[in-house]
Amino acid sequence: MEKSLHFTIVSLIVALFFHLPVHGQSSTVKKGAKYDTIIVKHVTKPIVKAVVQQEIVLPVPEFINQPYYFDKNGNRLIKLENANALMLTKKKTLGLKGAKQFLSMDAPASKIRFVSKKDILFFIKTSGDVIDLTSYIKLYLFIPADQKREAIITSKEGLLSDKDEAKGKLINFSVKMISKEIYMIQLPEQLTAGEYGFVWVKNMELKEFTVFAFGIDWKNSD
Repeated sequence: MEKSLHFTIVSLIVALFFHLPVHGQSSTVKKGAKYDTIIVKHVTKPIVKAVVQQEIVLPVPEFINQPYYFDKNGNRLIKLENANALMLTKKKTLGLKGAKQFLSMDAPASKIRFVSKKDILFFIKTSGDVIDLTSYIKLYLFIPADQKREAIITSKEGLLSDKDEAKGKLINFSVKMISKEIYMIQLPEQLTAGEYGFVWVKNMELKEFTVFAFGIDWKNSD
């Protein structure tokens, strides 16, 4: 009787052992995505500074109604010679060779001289109310004569022509507006060697005019 009871208890223990879960011996492993580890070396890139082109500020003339030579290399303005010229009328050979009206100023050459063969530019500042600058100011080639400089404004030929007489001439130019008051004077062609002057001709009835003179020294063969 005791042996039978003992056997029965042992059988129950064995049965419970096989039916109870054994902790730590088995576990459910969830399958997930696999990831590869990539090691990236950090490289510091050099800072590239943007190149900002410096804007060139053009010089401004100090005085109004006065042309200035523009030195592009130095970005500066050079003041021209301020001279006075008389408006004269002269008959040639009692009128047989006609008559001329011309501007005459002292000294055969200007103290202000240029030798560069690059394009010559001039700046001029006005009061802001000028509509057509070319109708107010003219550029003349002056001819040295008797220790003076002359530029013929008008000429009337007579019965006997005088072809050998040297004459000053009018030089055409164009004007470009830089701002409301400042203009750039551009010459259509390279000037030859000689004496030149800007003249305000708004009132041609005057007997005396202000000339802004300059000279050019290079030769035509240069």
